[in-house]
Amino acid sequence: MTEHKTTLSANTNRQYYLDWVRVITIIFVFLFHCGRFFDTDDWHVKNAITSFTADFLTFFMVQWMMPLFFFISGASTWYALQSKSGAKFINDRVKRILIPLIFGILILSPHQVYLERLSHHQFAGTIIDFLPHYFSGWYAFGGNFAWMGLHLWYLLLLFIFSVISLPLLLLVKKSARSHSESGSSLIYLVTFVIVLALPGCLLTPDNLAGSRVWGGWSIIEHLVLFITGYYAFSKAGISKLLSKYRYLFLLITILATAINMYLFYNYVHFNFGTFPYCLKILLRSLVCFGWICTLLGFAKSKLNHTNKFLKYGNEAVLPFYIIHQPVIVLIGYFIVQSQFSIGVKYLIIVLVAFSIVMLSYEFLIRRFSVLRYLFGISRSAKR
Repeated sequence: MTEHKTTLSANTNRQYYLDWVRVITIIFVFLFHCGRFFDTDDWHVKNAITSFTADFLTFFMVQWMMPLFFFISGASTWYALQSKSGAKFINDRVKRILIPLIFGILILSPHQVYLERLSHHQFAGTIIDFLPHYFSGWYAFGGNFAWMGLHLWYLLLLFIFSVISLPLLLLVKKSARSHSESGSSLIYLVTFVIVLALPGCLLTPDNLAGSRVWGGWSIIEHLVLFITGYYAFSKAGISKLLSKYRYLFLLITILATAINMYLFYNYVHFNFGTFPYCLKILLRSLVCFGWICTLLGFAKSKLNHTNKFLKYGNEAVLPFYIIHQPVIVLIGYFIVQSQFSIGVKYLIIVLVAFSIVMLSYEFLIRRFSVLRYLFGISRSAKR
């Protein structure tokens, strides 16, 4: 979700389709979180009645949604580093990622933890009573302090990845400038699928490195996606391949997804370390990169242009991401207690939360320099 820069060479234009994919995907993230009240997985606040349809849609979106963001973040980093030194890049990451993360941890997370504790019958009292307890223990380890900002874990991981992988990223940049492109772009994509599958096959989900609590994926898998996104866009042939063979990628992805969804629907389980388990992980990796390749391929073919909506959305996407879940959880906490059907509850949450988020952005965040800074957008170009 971070902005990518355009100065690759004198004849390289901004890749607007990456902006379009980012803006469109954040809407899916919003709709995804609005539905989390109704699936069977644990979340901050749950509806009394859950829905298999919500489970099905949650499983489908988890396969590609956050992986796509990390892949695009890697691509954006490639463009950013064409015009920035490593020090300038990290400084920008601090302003655009770390400061909004800290703001989210301290200001936007306490009420979400409070409502979670209320709905799970783990606390009784007002939010004023709860605030002193917010700093008691680490969230996800028995405490309340949301050290990762809850949904802002993406920003936390992205900042860490940017710092620890910078030497490698600069090395790839140097290598790309000093060597002409060689090798089949298709081979690169196949390699990406295999490399993404390796952590899932080798690391048990029961340990910290392999735990898939980060949007359905592990930390190592997200790091792989970030680095492969960077590397993929250092190779001009790969982005061209995505556009050229987008229909083939779509066909392969639909077939792989259908198989994976069938296994999910029938609750087929394989034990870690077995050959069938590794095949399942490889299929999962294929589905993930299949959707990434398909969506980027069609976007490059159809959406590599800009307009007023994209310019507005591209600036709004980070604040929208930061504020959307705090609003959704607050609205949903009251809506799920009503007697409406799941469909009506979902529609109300979507409409009310979206309205509040966009009004907050339009009339508060984008109009005040301090808020622009806290939400990771430039204090210049204020309208």
